[in-house]
Amino acid sequence: MIDISKARLVHLRWLLQLEKKIRHESAPALESCRTCELGKWIYSEALEKYSAYPEISFLEKRHRHFHETADILVKLFSERNFVEAEVALDELKRDSQDLIFMLTMFEYRYTGFNETS
Repeated sequence: MIDISKARLVHLRWLLQLEKKIRHESAPALESCRTCELGKWIYSEALEKYSAYPEISFLEKRHRHFHETADILVKLFSERNFVEAEVALDELKRDSQDLIFMLTMFEYRYTGFNETS
């Protein structure tokens, strides 16, 4: 099981570092959705082990879309297409919020925190 609190923070750090690099006009090499830390957990464990949780399916789709958008963002910035790049960055931030929310919802349901005593 992944440390979900750490996963949220690692994901947020990744997004902030990407934005910083883009703004300083250095196009970073991006990992695929299967090779980043969260992706490794999703594809090696979560989809199979936690398939009963609807958040996991949504998380996988949103995570894949996040990486696709990040690739587009880097391409747009490298082409100096700043207007469309800003649109892609906004989309990436929305995807990021969705990912963090889905991780939190999964954690909430998985830990049974929502059960009353």
